[in-house]
Amino acid sequence: MMLQGHFISMSYANYDIYMSEIFKEGHSSNVLFNAWGFMRGLTAPLFFTISGTVFSYLLHVQLKKDTANPFWKLKRVKKGLRRGLMLLIIGYLIQINFKYIGYYFQGHVNPHFFTFHVLQCIGVGILSLILVTYLGAKLKISFHWLYALVGLSLFLGTFFIRSTVDYLPYHFPEIIQNMIQGPETEFSIFPWMGFVFFGGFFGSLIALYDWQFDKRKLLKFSILFAVSSFAIGWGFTFLSWLTPQYQHAANPQHLWYFDRLGFVFLLFALFIPLSEWKVAKQPLFIGMGQNTFFVYVAHAILLYGAFIGYSLRDLLQARLSGFSSFIGAVIFLVFFALVVQYLPNIKSFFRNFRTKFIP
Repeated sequence: MMLQGHFISMSYANYDIYMSEIFKEGHSSNVLFNAWGFMRGLTAPLFFTISGTVFSYLLHVQLKKDTANPFWKLKRVKKGLRRGLMLLIIGYLIQINFKYIGYYFQGHVNPHFFTFHVLQCIGVGILSLILVTYLGAKLKISFHWLYALVGLSLFLGTFFIRSTVDYLPYHFPEIIQNMIQGPETEFSIFPWMGFVFFGGFFGSLIALYDWQFDKRKLLKFSILFAVSSFAIGWGFTFLSWLTPQYQHAANPQHLWYFDRLGFVFLLFALFIPLSEWKVAKQPLFIGMGQNTFFVYVAHAILLYGAFIGYSLRDLLQARLSGFSSFIGAVIFLVFFALVVQYLPNIKSFFRNFRTKFIP
């Protein structure tokens, strides 16, 4: 979803035209683009929610089994701290563009370096999940309800933050403002980290009640959570209509996160029976899911010129027809499937190559 979505949005000549129609009318004049755009809009919410679900599930499985070790000594906690910090650091590093290295040596800083993007937000989300889990253990509060409360607070906080056009927090450095609402904000903590916490809510319940062994119950609760998310979103929308000063914030474009979360849980409900298919158990299919971090960084380099400054965007940006963009996206997907398939061999080659020169 990410690979084809980013390739088509970068290369399709009419992308900006149709997107402007969607912002004005709520839909474009192209039915196929509407369907594709809807699915593309689910990619990031799905990515964030799954990140929270998987991490929370693995953490709470260990919490159930390992009651002897202190919280900060748990293997999953230590691994989560390392992963969260790594995502945060690499998220900023890939925004360095060595094409402009001379500009940097002159003492200038590219403002895009401070952009708060996907990796940074997921990294902060994982670190926050660990901290909230520790507080829940200390205060003896049910983890899933604590996650849900934090997630809901992040969603509702977005409603009020988007009611102002000012950069927030006031008078803070840009790198901090971009995490909330700043000049270089892409995936802010509000609401995006809310998806991580609602994923954590779902993952902790799966671990607590062993839903992974009861697919019917897992399917039932996925649908229940989807319906609940839609209902909560519409409930707050109705309440916002009664508050004139927040009517601007109540515009559908500022309340999309409740609907998106609902659709994410519907996708979870779809994935549950699909997980039994043979194709879902193929090594290549599983490998693509196990190497999402590598795929994300590699696609950012190839498509947007992260680090190196040169990319496919220099050749293809807004230059392809719909059919050509579709074919290009298929080729892009196949390329990454082949890379992931041979990734163990590639890693082995570089490992052997390094040992030949480093005693």
